[in-house]
Amino acid sequence: MIRVLRVVALLESLSFLVLLVGSVLKRTTGPDLVPVLGPLHGALFAALVLLVLACLQSLRWSPWFTLVMLTIGSPGAHFAVRATPTDAPL
Repeated sequence: MIRVLRVVALLESLSFLVLLVGSVLKRTTGPDLVPVLGPLHGALFAALVLLVLACLQSLRWSPWFTLVMLTIGSPGAHFAVRATPTDAPL
């Protein structure tokens, strides 16, 4: 389950970065990718939240750390999941 969480966290982080680039392109050039990228990022973030909650015991995160990680979301979540010492290596 931790591996799935890692993959979703990585994909969610990447989708956040692509969404940021898409937002800049929307305002500076013509293509508007935000209507496609926004829901994709939202779905990945929702999956990330559900997986974090499902893996909470094996992650051994405190409630405050969990809240901070889910609030920070995209960039921070992947690195925190990667740094979790209680799981098996990839």
